[in-house]
Amino acid sequence: MRRFRGALSRFLQGPIRLKFVERTLALALVALFCGIHFACTSCGGPGTPVTGGQDQTGGNEQSETAISVQGYGDSHVITVTYNDGTGNAGKIVYTPTQRTVYSGASLMGWSYSTDNGSHWTYGGKVTPGSDWPILWGDPAITASKTNQAIVFLSNLAVPASKYPGAGGIVATKFSNGFYNAIGGACIARSTDFGKSFTNYQCVHQPSYHFYDGGNMASGPFGDIYAAYVDVSTSLVDIWRSPSDSGTFNLMSNPFPGIFATTHPRLRVWTDGTLYAAVRSSSGDVVINRFVNGNWGLPKAACHHVEQYPTITLSDRTLRTGPQFSFDVGAASIIGNDEVRVVCTTRDPQTSRLFLEASFCPLDLSNGCQDAPGWATSTQNSSGYDGDQFNPLVEAFPGFISIPPIWKVSFLSREDDPHGNKVGVQQGNLAVLPAPGKQRVFLEFDLVTAQTICPDNRGYWGDYDDLRIYGFTGGNTQLIRTETDSSKGCTKQWDTNSEQVHVSSATTD
Repeated sequence: MRRFRGALSRFLQGPIRLKFVERTLALALVALFCGIHFACTSCGGPGTPVTGGQDQTGGNEQSETAISVQGYGDSHVITVTYNDGTGNAGKIVYTPTQRTVYSGASLMGWSYSTDNGSHWTYGGKVTPGSDWPILWGDPAITASKTNQAIVFLSNLAVPASKYPGAGGIVATKFSNGFYNAIGGACIARSTDFGKSFTNYQCVHQPSYHFYDGGNMASGPFGDIYAAYVDVSTSLVDIWRSPSDSGTFNLMSNPFPGIFATTHPRLRVWTDGTLYAAVRSSSGDVVINRFVNGNWGLPKAACHHVEQYPTITLSDRTLRTGPQFSFDVGAASIIGNDEVRVVCTTRDPQTSRLFLEASFCPLDLSNGCQDAPGWATSTQNSSGYDGDQFNPLVEAFPGFISIPPIWKVSFLSREDDPHGNKVGVQQGNLAVLPAPGKQRVFLEFDLVTAQTICPDNRGYWGDYDDLRIYGFTGGNTQLIRTETDSSKGCTKQWDTNSEQVHVSSATTD
């Protein structure tokens, strides 16, 4: 809880400069506000291994994660999908300076837990078909809202028509043959609560444009969505199936006249409204919603958002992924902030990466406003050190006796601002009722900072995930998965490194 106490101290004694009575009142309000929200079952400790144990994942690398939670009671399952090097012997060949990928390679792996993340079982890999001979990561996952046994999993994919032949697909430190070979994405489906998956449908433009990223969401009426950025056109392609047994078809353009530069993100509100967001070429994160069969007008949220920044550590570099996240949830007492966006930007004075936030009304009618109280900028809050980046936002709108929450998790160099370690932190986008209805960001350690193990390109896993998995004693329980190199860094080649696995951490 050290990080939470530090954040609270910054709020009470920092730039707000409350009088003693006001500070005492604020302290009581914080205790009341967060008493059931800020418990942390793994504060500052190591993560729980998802891969890299005694099973077949131990001798291979896993990175980048996406989470789905499904089922009830004895059927309750948490499924984590990731880029998985397991089982690719002879299909992915590494040398110190080169990686060659052959037909039959798959990164579409997953693990599942039936005890709320205390233990994990390796689920396996989806085998590519002859029409799409390579499944190549950027995992995404979602479960049907009308039948929790149905879960969908997505990976980028190489169609047979773009596979180069006997020489395979070659990558080096400065080039990547997948930029020409990827031609869409393939979606797999589970009918047993995310324990096993089989091929379902591959989606692509007629000329097999290069897709990047991947994000999935599901609606309350059974509809399933999968989104990718079409790098060939700089547009966001969103594919929709009307049910968990239907066919995915391409929706209309959510961002007309806007060029997308990063992976898109999706959320669906309780009434079925679809929200989509992406970073545009202007540096803004733009957000739009699909309701009553039509897209509205895109609105700008965060500004000057970083595009896949490379972070220089003391003796290695770290490549990053999409630097924004958002969700839709309950409004605060201030109101008109049902949509909240958290992004990474760079301090122009220090070049330090920090988190900034925006909020928007549910219908996006009045656009979005900055929320400096939810930032980790030294211009707004004292005491923050190092870089904060890779934000994840997860909201719960509340239900009967369970109050709403707004959680944020992110990577941080706070505990080692000049070294080579990165930790996982989390906090709440809080609004205190008094004095003055203050927006404050209260954060603490979730997973202890670890020495990272990227390859010589800086790749270590571009993104991870955060999801609600249950409720206990009036608390909302969350699980966070992340790339994990806590077993050491025994090898760093140009396109490969060891050890790189996946771990999880839970919090209330």
